[in-house]
Amino acid sequence: MSIVLVVDAKLKPESISDAVKFFAEIVPDTRAFEGCQGVDVCIDSEDAGNLVLVEKWVSMEHYQKYHHWREETGVLDQLRSFLDGPPSRRVLNVAV
Repeated sequence: MSIVLVVDAKLKPESISDAVKFFAEIVPDTRAFEGCQGVDVCIDSEDAGNLVLVEKWVSMEHYQKYHHWREETGVLDQLRSFLDGPPSRRVLNVAV
């Protein structure tokens, strides 16, 4: 069953520009990862410090493999350095 992952994060004000550049660099590899059906990196139109990721995956197993890879390569630690607190995350099953 396909899943949609929604991550809502608050960026440190001084990190907004660097975070956007960083995502521009890493998103092509995410989109090319096995099982990824799409990724959108969104900035709130009224709050540039609010970042929302919307990812669609073939299955939770595919996402977990991807997440493990990003953890191993240190990318998640780099991403966390841009954040002003922990992000919220929702995993949704695609029903239709």
